[in-house]
Amino acid sequence: MLKGWVAFVVSAICVALFIIVFGQTFSSVQLHETGDFAANSLLVLQAKQFSLLVGNYSRIGFNHPGPAFLYVLAAGEAAFFDLTRWVTSPFSGQIYAVALLSGFWIASIGVLLRRMQGSMPAAVTTTALFVGVTAYINYQAFAGTWFPHLYYFAFAAFTVALAALIMGRRDGLLLLAVSLGFLLNGHASFFGIAAIMLACAVVANTWLYARTGNTRGNWVLSRDYLVGNFRAIAIAVVIGALFLVPLAIQTILHFPGPVAEYAAFGHAHHANHLGDAIRFVGLFWSNGLFGILLGAAACAVLATNHSGRESEDRIGSERAIVFSLASATVGFLFYSVFGVDNFSFIYVGIFYYAVPALALTLLLKRVFDNVTGVPIRVTVVVCVAVAVFAGVRIHQPPEYVSQYNDPEIPAVYAAIKQLGADGLVFDLDGSANWEHLWATVVGTRVYALRQGATPFCIAQNWQLVFSQSARCTAAQIGAARGRYLVSAVPKEGLVSAANVAGLYFYPQGAVK
Repeated sequence: MLKGWVAFVVSAICVALFIIVFGQTFSSVQLHETGDFAANSLLVLQAKQFSLLVGNYSRIGFNHPGPAFLYVLAAGEAAFFDLTRWVTSPFSGQIYAVALLSGFWIASIGVLLRRMQGSMPAAVTTTALFVGVTAYINYQAFAGTWFPHLYYFAFAAFTVALAALIMGRRDGLLLLAVSLGFLLNGHASFFGIAAIMLACAVVANTWLYARTGNTRGNWVLSRDYLVGNFRAIAIAVVIGALFLVPLAIQTILHFPGPVAEYAAFGHAHHANHLGDAIRFVGLFWSNGLFGILLGAAACAVLATNHSGRESEDRIGSERAIVFSLASATVGFLFYSVFGVDNFSFIYVGIFYYAVPALALTLLLKRVFDNVTGVPIRVTVVVCVAVAVFAGVRIHQPPEYVSQYNDPEIPAVYAAIKQLGADGLVFDLDGSANWEHLWATVVGTRVYALRQGATPFCIAQNWQLVFSQSARCTAAQIGAARGRYLVSAVPKEGLVSAANVAGLYFYPQGAVK
């Protein structure tokens, strides 16, 4: 047991170090994040004080269910910047945390595949192939701090763990609970997606149990399974419940709480046509070779099994993974019909790329199985090839790297300090160039908080992106040392008190 945990930890750290060494972590660069990343950093700063109970903000107008990912980012900032100074800026510490989290998910998938496949070379080969395919289709998932990318490996881990459940195994329950907890914390949509996936998995397990005549202990609805695996099930349930504690506290403190907000969105949103939803799901299979290989992968895995691949008392791992991928597709289709309000926002489904990635992984693994009889050599060749390819891919900067650093943020902060001491009230001009305005203002607020100052709050045009703590109270407005209209465009007839980084500060009254 101890050796297994040591091997897992070492594997996770090695993967994380690979990502840090070859990826874009900007460890020696002074970063001043803006936009979405600064908005997340506002919450990260609360997490470092152990006071955060909500998840990242949503463009819909509420926070997502829980802070699990944000606490990971906070731990990275605290460990790698505050304590050790291994990185030059706090945001780089968050990137290091993502690399470690990705290493954790990848190592977890590898360990579970080792148990499911019963072979170390097979598990290493499969995991390496999945890493290589991911590097091809979604390289930003390895170290990207954007939340749609953070969901990818967690969803992949959940999908593989679900396959273990379909096989009637208990050793995937821990990973199932942890990955599910992160997903539920990360985005409200995973409540519906995960519920459907779990239901489909139980149906698949029942059908395979009845069809293959496996031992009763492999049927997850049987009393034998529940009694024989009671301890593992109980631990998984407790872990899952712990991830929901922040949501429960929020509901109690602000009844009816976030769940009511999610339900209100669901009721207000009209369901999409099934055909449109299917086409949306298909978009994630049309990248590169995935669309062409989908049918081939399903046929290869489902139709070519032989007795050596499935024992009398176990459902084959390949077959179980395919059923899990099908369950994930049903869940994502449900989300596409009832949860997606705009099909032009492809980013809402980035996590689903894990499904075609795993399908292509299975196909490649089957090809290698059929053309060689020396698994050790195949494993070595695959690992070396994947390491080279993945190293090249993740060395590319993420597409949103422009939001990682705005060198003018310190100048904006200095200009605001010149307007007066802490206690300024800002009204934000939402009439033009709002994206630049909010991205710069939220980045400046993060910078100010890290300097130990809170120079301003936001009155008019406050949005959730700034976090609730940035919203002016009536007392703050009454005691304001100055009130300014902040605009990203010059206002005719008004004289600005400061003009920096494309922002204009117009006095709205006498300064006290």
